[in-house]
Amino acid sequence: MKPTLFAILMIVTLGPGLFAQGRQGGLGPFGGPPPNGPGLRGQAPDPTAALKAALNLTDAQIAAITALRQTRQTRAQAIFAEIAQKRQALETQLNATPPNPTNVGNAAIDLRTSEKKLAGEKDWFLTELKKLLTGEQQQTLDSLLAANARTPILPLLGLGGQRGPRR
Repeated sequence: MKPTLFAILMIVTLGPGLFAQGRQGGLGPFGGPPPNGPGLRGQAPDPTAALKAALNLTDAQIAAITALRQTRQTRAQAIFAEIAQKRQALETQLNATPPNPTNVGNAAIDLRTSEKKLAGEKDWFLTELKKLLTGEQQQTLDSLLAANARTPILPLLGLGGQRGPRR
C-alpha cells in the first residue's frame, strides 16, 4: 500500500507543474505559434507569459502573484508532509496485530481532516489572488474558472485545467 500512496502523493505534487508546461515547441493549440513564442524543444514555456496574457496583468501583479504562489507552495508542502505522516499512522494502526478499530477510525479521521486542508488552501489562494486583480481581471478569472476553460492559466494556478479542477 505504501508504494500506491507514494505514487498518488507524487502525482498530486508534480501533476500541476507537468500540466502547466504544455507543449514543448512546435505549434500552439490552434495550429499557430505557441502562446509564448516559438518554443525550443527541451525548454518549458514561460508560465508567467501565459498568465500575463490571459488576465492582462502588469509586471507588478506578476511579481505579487509569483510571491503568492511560492507562499501557497510552502503551505501546501507542509500539508502534504502532515498527510504523509497521518497516512503512515493509519498504516501502522491497520497493520497492528490485532488492529484496534477505534484507533484505526481515529487515524482515518485525522488523515481526512488533513486532506481537507488542501481544499481550504485553494480557497485561500483564490481569495488572495483576487485581491491582487482589478475588477475586470477578477471577472475574467471567474469566467475561466466557471467555464473550466481549456487554458494554460488554470494549471499555472494549480487549479486544474484541461482535466478539470483537482479534487
